[in-house]
Amino acid sequence: MHRSYPFLNLFFHGLHACIITFTVFGWLWPEWLLFHLAWIILTLGSWYILGLWMGIGYCPVTDLHWTIKERLGGGRPKRDYIYYCLAKLPSTTWDPGHVDKATLLVTLLAGAISLLLNIRDYWL
Repeated sequence: MHRSYPFLNLFFHGLHACIITFTVFGWLWPEWLLFHLAWIILTLGSWYILGLWMGIGYCPVTDLHWTIKERLGGGRPKRDYIYYCLAKLPSTTWDPGHVDKATLLVTLLAGAISLLLNIRDYWL
């Protein structure tokens, strides 16, 4: 095991937290609206276009993170990052399908808000 893997694991947890936060709330800052809309499009593209080859819901950041976790000796988690985190909560059981649907719904909602704000600010 390479000694940088524990650091990389923490780095990817932080990166995931930043990505999720920006995906959900990035539309709140007007100066980031165009970037946020592009981010949502790239995210959905990764999930559903790259997903055709890699598996629906594919995220390259999660793929790299799971590779690090595997090399740390803990095995490769079977589900996406959000489910992985929720499953770590004590005394909880989560249906993976419901987590996937909620993740998609929140992303689509944030994307719709971003799209509407971009239309209002840039095209009206």
